[in-house]
Amino acid sequence: VDEGVDTGPVVAQAAVPVEQDDDEASLHARIQGVEQPLYVEAIGRLAREGWTVSGRTVRIG
Repeated sequence: VDEGVDTGPVVAQAAVPVEQDDDEASLHARIQGVEQPLYVEAIGRLAREGWTVSGRTVRIG
């Protein structure tokens, strides 16, 4: 976390497809379906393996 909004280094990420017929609600639901397990996985790895930050790079383990 830093002073900005969405300006810190990326710790984990996943791709989410955007479908032709998506609206805000359907895309939001799809993102949440991916982000919630990703948070659990990333926080678990950070807790188990530790991390270092160098500039905008996060190294786990």
